[in-house]
Amino acid sequence: MKRILLFFVMTVAIVTASHAQRLIPGQRGWQISYNIPINTGKDNYLHFPKALPSGGFGWAMAMTINHKRANQWLFGLEYAKKHFAYRDMQIPSETIVFEGGYLLNLFSDAGKNVLLNTGITAVAGYETVNRNEKLLPDGATLLTRDRFVYGGAYHLALDVFVIDNLVFFVKGKCNVLWGSDVEMFRPSLQTGIRLIL
Repeated sequence: MKRILLFFVMTVAIVTASHAQRLIPGQRGWQISYNIPINTGKDNYLHFPKALPSGGFGWAMAMTINHKRANQWLFGLEYAKKHFAYRDMQIPSETIVFEGGYLLNLFSDAGKNVLLNTGITAVAGYETVNRNEKLLPDGATLLTRDRFVYGGAYHLALDVFVIDNLVFFVKGKCNVLWGSDVEMFRPSLQTGIRLIL
């Protein structure tokens, strides 16, 4: 009986100590995610079932720094590729951006296992359409230009701690990019993992 009681006390002590190590201010995390762009039509409304494009994808790497009350700073690099239909061709658009901003914690359970975060980041980068090839195979000329883009992004993320040092997250994100010849609003779905250091 003493062994069972001792085992129970030790288990509670370990679990309590490990939960206490979560979301410490100043603690850093490195994350990587896979992105799927969401199609919006010319009127910027979602068109299902074509909302998820074939061939569109992206990835992102970021560093997070925990702040007070489970809030966090986010600094990252994101690459996104999306295809636009023109007759029977798919014209690729590629964007690479740096971002930095702040995410607020909206909800977390008592053990800090599940968190819901929202926030905004500043975004700046470069966009290329059809890899700067202006002439299409049918003789048409693209009027878009490769250029620098800038703006912001809105994030809504659900974080789930798998273990104390590993977080799985799902995020809805919308980049708003000024200076683009392609599209201003770029919503995407992201999923990834964060390693807490």
